[in-house]
Amino acid sequence: MRRFFIDKEAVSSTQPTLTGPDVRHVRTVLRLKPGDEIFLFDGQGSEYRARIAESTSRAIRLLILDQYSAISESCLEIEIGQSLLKARNMDRIVRQLTELGVVAFLPFMSERSVPRPEPSRLGGRKQRWKTIAVESLKQCGRSRTPHIGSLVSFEKLVTARRSHNLKVIFHNHQSGLESTSCLAKMPDIRSVLALVGPEGGFTDKEVELALQHGFVCVSLGPRTLKSDTAAIVIAAMLQHAFGDLTDLQKNLDKD
Repeated sequence: MRRFFIDKEAVSSTQPTLTGPDVRHVRTVLRLKPGDEIFLFDGQGSEYRARIAESTSRAIRLLILDQYSAISESCLEIEIGQSLLKARNMDRIVRQLTELGVVAFLPFMSERSVPRPEPSRLGGRKQRWKTIAVESLKQCGRSRTPHIGSLVSFEKLVTARRSHNLKVIFHNHQSGLESTSCLAKMPDIRSVLALVGPEGGFTDKEVELALQHGFVCVSLGPRTLKSDTAAIVIAAMLQHAFGDLTDLQKNLDKD
């Protein structure tokens, strides 16, 4: 059944409604009518079963039938710090990291970041990423909207006080790095901050700063991945090592 996003405040109102593009989707694409049922989620962990009470060209008025807590969130909290890339690549990363259960997307500027956006455009980009995340939630079945951080400097992100079990920076241009297999040996990991660099990678100075603030430096292997590919691989790898993709792998092994 099709899922739609609705604000928490709208759910508690006397007449919860869907507006905007969702109206056209309900009426024209899905051809739903009064009496039909849909599912809603509020981005804060709750889902709802609702019945269409009234349908007009401007709004869909709803009757909430049931409310329940979502079970689609991972036991692992992953925050991905991503060096700013070109707009299309950033959009793709936000979309697929949302599907993979990442709880926060933290864009930052590094020394080798190519895009240098005007400050006046940053608000629009952040809002676009939020919209993409919500659209991805509709598709993947999650009910919590990932936090989209404001663009900050690499130094500010690395030096901020954070209570993660594991902080890791991925870097391929240095010998003697830990391999990804070392991560699976770390016990009781429940929250991770992972930093992904730009296409040219992190500078040695940036890696050193991260190490000074408790990060583990890890290589992704012998092949050089594009930055947007690396972010997705890292999220999947972390979910497999510590999150809810582990049980999936066990089930596959049984077949």
